Amino acid sequence: MSSENVPSAEVEEKSETRKLLESMSPEKRRRLVKGANATLMVSLTITLLWLFAYNLIVHHMNPLLAFFKILDGINDLVIGMLTVVIIGVGVIVIFTLTNLFTQTITNLYSMRIMEDLIRDYAMKGRWREFIHHLVHFSELPKPETPFPRHVSSAIMVFTYHYLVSWFYLVVFTECLYFAAWSAGVYLDLYPSTMQIVPMFAIAVPFTARLMAYMDYPYADDYASFIPGILFVVVLLLAFVGMMGGNFQFFMQDIVGREEVGFFKQGALFWKFLKDGCLIAFYPVFGEVIFFYLQYQDLKQADDAIEDALDAAAEAAEEAVDGGEAAAGAEATDAPGE
Repeated sequence: MSSENVPSAEVEEKSETRKLLESMSPEKRRRLVKGANATLMVSLTITLLWLFAYNLIVHHMNPLLAFFKILDGINDLVIGMLTVVIIGVGVIVIFTLTNLFTQTITNLYSMRIMEDLIRDYAMKGRWREFIHHLVHFSELPKPETPFPRHVSSAIMVFTYHYLVSWFYLVVFTECLYFAAWSAGVYLDLYPSTMQIVPMFAIAVPFTARLMAYMDYPYADDYASFIPGILFVVVLLLAFVGMMGGNFQFFMQDIVGREEVGFFKQGALFWKFLKDGCLIAFYPVFGEVIFFYLQYQDLKQADDAIEDALDAAAEAAEEAVDGGEAAAGAEATDAPGE
């Protein structure tokens, strides 16, 4: 995790493609570039011919009009591809975040590792390496202790856990609400029962942390299951939303729901926020208990070592005193000259 022996920013970092080309002979390199250019030309030709045939067959255009409408087809392809790319990027972001969060949940040394990453990379502006290590969080070496080096780092990482808890609280609440809606179950929400849904929502990721506390052998398997669930449900939510389905998101529902004589509009939303402030702190409080137990274990081990050292020192002193007493007795018993 140390930042030593890292190349300076002035040294140009060569791409994999450049390294590959530099390892080839000039003739082989020219042949490779020529082949790549031919592949590009064939790809463009196939695209244009496909658009021309598409206009002829699907839109029933005459050949001349189909030819001039190829540009419109390219525009439709670009817009459609951008839509798919946006959906794909959203899936990647959600999956990456949840995968990162679950990796930090099941790693009891995550706070110390996060501190090292932030201090060694993020605070030095080395964002590329910081993100790379975050993505490969489970592959990072385990530090000697789970305790952070600085108090400010502890506060920062506790804040991270709290924000992650809020993320899971909101997202899994939406997932549970969507699951109930998909099953045809209508949830009667009242201020007195508003904490039930977020309580179940936070229990899903916190169970993975609880497994890690207990050194449960299948903690990683359970944690790796969470991003998959979240990915499927979020994808279905986006699909239903884009299709204009008869569905309201949980947040949208609690903001607009009103029961005359029971609660006003917006009361459920504020109750959710107030309950969420406490519920999202449960994982943070779990960390506090974990550090307390770790401290007690560390203190007992340290006290045992100190007791052993004191006992050894006392034994050594007694041995020295005994040796001196024996030497004195021998000198007293010896005959005078």
